[in-house]
Amino acid sequence: MKFKKSMVLPSVVFLFMAITICMGWRSIQHAKTITKATETTIKREATERSILSYTFESTFQQIRESAPTLDSSVFKQAYIGYLNLREQGKTHSSIISIADLSLHSNQPRLWIIDLEEDRVLLHTYVAHGRGSGLAEAKTFSNRPNSNQSSLGFYLTGETYQGKHGRSLRLDGLDKGFNTNARARGIVLHGAWYVGKNILRGQNRMGVSQGCPAVAERLKDKIIDLIKDRSVLYIHGSSSNYHSALLNERAATQSLMASNLEQEQFLADSALADAHMEGLL
Repeated sequence: MKFKKSMVLPSVVFLFMAITICMGWRSIQHAKTITKATETTIKREATERSILSYTFESTFQQIRESAPTLDSSVFKQAYIGYLNLREQGKTHSSIISIADLSLHSNQPRLWIIDLEEDRVLLHTYVAHGRGSGLAEAKTFSNRPNSNQSSLGFYLTGETYQGKHGRSLRLDGLDKGFNTNARARGIVLHGAWYVGKNILRGQNRMGVSQGCPAVAERLKDKIIDLIKDRSVLYIHGSSSNYHSALLNERAATQSLMASNLEQEQFLADSALADAHMEGLL
């Protein structure tokens, strides 16, 4: 009996140690699994960031010489929003327009860019709403009758003949910031109070009722460049603005999908060329 009792204690201790070691081993393996998963996630996110950064920087370098006053951070926001709208199928245009209302109105602050060719098509003046300020736009609103400019992403709509002649309707896409554009009659139109000639008599452009108004002599050219569901991004100095369209990860997925399509197209083209050469 003593012998049996003397064997019980070591057995229990051994069993306890075995269980402890087993649990410890499982914890280590679990920790390793979590670590590997975390590392994989970090690597994937780093790769996605690098793809977006590389493509953005490459594009910005191409247009920088023609757009020296375009802020890189403003362009990056516009570019990310454009990629996401393209991914959502809301635009098929390669044209993006950027109105940087953080700049003084006596500066050309509207850029129209072809992202397919990485080329600035036009750089000119644009007015803001009188409710946002006179020389500089400092406050923004989505409210009717505010006479203020509205920040965010827009898609260009249809042209029409209105009180300002030929004009272009705009559809705001950022809820709470510009989605009342249609109801407010916020459109792109020509105006006599916009253009370099205005600066001969005063140190600022004239102001609109909230519309991004352009020079009368350029309105038809601008409308023809950006009509038919292209992206317009209106930027301003506001800490309140935020947008779901500034999702970098979704923008990267759009880039990756686009790259895969291009690679497939090139591969198909090479295969077709090889086939034709074989027939000749």
